Amino acid sequence: MSELSALLPLAVGMAISPLPIVAVVAILLSSRGRVAAPIYTGTFFAVTLAVIAVGAATSAGASAGSHGEGGRIVVLVLGALLAVGFSVMAILSWRGRPRPGAAPKPPSWLAAMDAITPARAAGLGLLMAATNSKNLPLELKGGALIGAAHPSVVVAMLLCLGVAVVGTLTLLIPTALGATGIPSITSALDRLKNEMIEHNAVIMTVLFAVLAANEAAHLIHQLIA
Repeated sequence: MSELSALLPLAVGMAISPLPIVAVVAILLSSRGRVAAPIYTGTFFAVTLAVIAVGAATSAGASAGSHGEGGRIVVLVLGALLAVGFSVMAILSWRGRPRPGAAPKPPSWLAAMDAITPARAAGLGLLMAATNSKNLPLELKGGALIGAAHPSVVVAMLLCLGVAVVGTLTLLIPTALGATGIPSITSALDRLKNEMIEHNAVIMTVLFAVLAANEAAHLIHQLIA
């Protein structure tokens, strides 16, 4: 069960995702934001939880079929892939940053947020969660750690739920705050959106580098334990 201590860094890594945060803030600032934003966030959360659960079930199944060794192998392989993958992503993110003096280019889909409907918000939440190249491997790794620890079904479900909640806190909190409609909160959310667009490349570079280092350290610990 000691391996479960690695769940918190994974969940925090999932939570720091500028584009999904920009999307929820843009939806909140739209004319139908109070209805559409909870649907977007709920869909994103549901997909996140489902992927974590798949990772847990896969790892638990591998462990059951190989007397516990299969789950450890799944975790080791995922850790190695994540360490390499996040290192590559950090390099690509840094190389793709706007050059000094150049204005960052907002995502093309951002212009459509003003007229977003609840149905489109659900579709966007599904798309954002299902194609997130950073979060998907973290969710699978988190699930794999849970499955490899062999908790009871109830505990496993609670752990999956906890990781999903922490991993989407940066969407859950703005959604709850934005629903109040308080002008000062709305202004703060607008500033947050602009800042995250402007510094997206730097945020992601640092995050990828930290995640790569964390995965490498965890992998080394696993190999020498």
